[in-house]
Amino acid sequence: MGEIFKKENILKITVIAGLAGIVLIFCSDFFGGREKEDTFAEVSESETYTVEEYRQGLCDELGNMLASIEGVGRTKIMLTIDGTVRNIYATDNDIQQRETSSDKQSNEKQSCIVIRQNDGSEKALTIGQLMPKIKGVLVVCEGGDKEEVCIKVTEAVSAALDVTKSHICVSKLEN
Repeated sequence: MGEIFKKENILKITVIAGLAGIVLIFCSDFFGGREKEDTFAEVSESETYTVEEYRQGLCDELGNMLASIEGVGRTKIMLTIDGTVRNIYATDNDIQQRETSSDKQSNEKQSCIVIRQNDGSEKALTIGQLMPKIKGVLVVCEGGDKEEVCIKVTEAVSAALDVTKSHICVSKLEN
């Protein structure tokens, strides 16, 4: 047992373990690569949102947060949204420069990166989405008749949604 832990043997064992690890990494990429592509395609498709899903998600989350502020009580929220959800596509920029004796000219071509899917169809590679801008917020809550509650709600909504306070209205919820 003492021979195994000599410096020479420890170095050999470490090198062999390192090489075995590298081989396992290459094998996992070789045998598992197809599953990763399919998972990526499923995730990117499931992460796309519509304007209504975006608006409803914000209303729900904001309503839960505001209801947890002291004095606010039950809430109803309405958001006014400007625009639509826009996809951001991966692009391949190709810049060509041409020099003449008097000046330089530069031409830039931009094209979307396209992915060929398992069924043979092609789809542009989406790397993100730009959500629409929020124009205004209406908050109707049980504590909406109290000035201190209105101030807290207005500040919270302004901070959470990056909306100016002049575009936020807080009112009392009818019983």
